Amino acid sequence: MPSPSRQEALETLTRGVDVLVVGGGITGAGVALDAASRGYRVGLVERRDFGSGTSSRSTRLVHGGIRYLPQGHLGLVREALRERQLLLRLAPHLVRPLGFLIPLYRGTRRPLGMRLPRWLAPLTHVGVGVGLWTYDLFSRDPRLRHRRLSAQEVQEVLPDLRPEGLQAAFLYWDGQTDDVRLTRAVLSSARALGACTVNYVEVVGFERVGGRIRAVGIVDHLTGRTAEVPVRWVVNATGIWAERVAALAGQTPVRIRHSRGVHLVLRPHAVRASAALVIPETDDSRLAFLIPWEGRFVLGTTDEPYEADLDEPPVTRADAEYLLDHANRYLRSRLRSEDVTAVYAGIRPLVSRPGVSTAALSRDHVVVASESGLVTVTGGKLTTYRRMAEDTVNAIARMDGRPRSCRTHLLHLAGAEGLEEARAELERSPLDPDQRGHLLAGYGGSAREVLALLQESSHLAVRLAPGLPHAAAEVVYACRWQYAVTLADCLYLHTRLAALDGAAADLAAPQVAQLMARELGWTPEEVDRQLHQYRELRAKQDSWRAGTGETREREAGRASAGLSATSPT
Repeated sequence: MPSPSRQEALETLTRGVDVLVVGGGITGAGVALDAASRGYRVGLVERRDFGSGTSSRSTRLVHGGIRYLPQGHLGLVREALRERQLLLRLAPHLVRPLGFLIPLYRGTRRPLGMRLPRWLAPLTHVGVGVGLWTYDLFSRDPRLRHRRLSAQEVQEVLPDLRPEGLQAAFLYWDGQTDDVRLTRAVLSSARALGACTVNYVEVVGFERVGGRIRAVGIVDHLTGRTAEVPVRWVVNATGIWAERVAALAGQTPVRIRHSRGVHLVLRPHAVRASAALVIPETDDSRLAFLIPWEGRFVLGTTDEPYEADLDEPPVTRADAEYLLDHANRYLRSRLRSEDVTAVYAGIRPLVSRPGVSTAALSRDHVVVASESGLVTVTGGKLTTYRRMAEDTVNAIARMDGRPRSCRTHLLHLAGAEGLEEARAELERSPLDPDQRGHLLAGYGGSAREVLALLQESSHLAVRLAPGLPHAAAEVVYACRWQYAVTLADCLYLHTRLAALDGAAADLAAPQVAQLMARELGWTPEEVDRQLHQYRELRAKQDSWRAGTGETREREAGRASAGLSATSPT
């Protein structure tokens, strides 16, 4: 059965909940699932679409964080690897093992972010090997053990890697996911347990009685209507906006520093590779990756302090050139801006520590509970969302005086069940092989719900864009099952088409708008408005290709800091 309509969910929410979660990213979704699984009446509100912020702009990894080992964050690595193993089991349709190649070149001084004295450089491979052995030890998965590769094996795994000056290479394993689909699977699981989730609803105030928050004021951005939600507990899971939401309640539980991470999506066959490439050294001592994803490649990331627009952080030409230049130091074939099919920038919420750079700040999370009933959770990373949620709901249960054990380490996420049945139904469907694989990988057992739409109308099997597997049925599914309400959200978040290839999404936009119009009752004027808003967003995100005065200033700053491209040898 499709989810309750958005209006029905909103009406249910305003009747009151035990726990109101503010924020519909991966952290808020995890809290909603955990609280609902312990028997709380749960509501969740998100001021835009679910997963539209940082949770849609990650490197698409579920990983322990290999770079945190040399920084000494062993507890974080151990915890993240434990969560990685859980997700490989609880969401096998969304989280899959991926091999990573670490090449070590002669003259490398900062492998994996480590700063080594020159006399230690010849022993770099020994130190990296010890680190990977520790990584394997923490993961406790004999299937995912690292190994050292021969020169011949390196060329088989990544034919486009430059062999000149290569001294050693290792292959280790981590997990890959689609961050938005993971977020939506967690939300679907929470709704199945009774949680009420509503997008495009913003918290605008808190009502106190005797020092306790008893109601939360909200506004529905689609209708402009305001309402109050009676609550017992409020969880502030808004990530980069956590300080702002806490301030509405008159509190400042934690100081956050924002860090911007830029990623580029590259065309198919831009690189010949069957594994991800770890770019072993960057000028600012950060780790970067070139990762296969959905038939494309994701190249990222940067790590810079950021204090500007949190809603739409920009990607500049200097950002793109920085990433391309670093990748090109290690590749035979040169990557160019023409190879980039999409870009995105995300903002990390890092718990502030005086005098520490954003790249060096720990990705540990914090949970701060107040007597008013507001619990703030922030920091952390995509991989550890479940543990963040567990700690948050544990805090509520302690204050509530009714301890209830966490169960999320036992709960398979939506789509994990019925994989074989879905595979069999897909084989019998009229879809092309690449479309079948796409639906199974993106929806798991829930692909049967998408297939059911084809029985209503065979035209829903049509591709949204030539050469890409996305089908029209996914648009209808997004409207009926996932509360898609804008064209931009459908293209960027629900189908992921614009996140893969902006030009392809531009071609598909009119067709997608008409499909949504039939589902949501849009007038011709609303269709035009939605197309206009989408095209404005696309123009803004594609502005990096032209460059601006700000870009030239950033380029000059990088040059003065000595961040020019150099050979790995």
